[in-house]
Amino acid sequence: MTDLTKLSVTELKKYISDNRNNEDKFSEALGELIKRDPNPIIYSKDMPLEEQEKIFREKIAKS
Repeated sequence: MTDLTKLSVTELKKYISDNRNNEDKFSEALGELIKRDPNPIIYSKDMPLEEQEKIFREKIAKS
């Protein structure tokens, strides 16, 4: 098993991308990535899927 705490942010993002179809690995890695952000932006759980997709695409384009 991969020690996610030892991965760089870039490596962690690649790991997330590589495991996007594995819910457990994806969730664990995403949790690690979020935990590293000292000023996270909190989004409503009721946000429409279209808005979520827009936000994700913008964030991916910036990285």
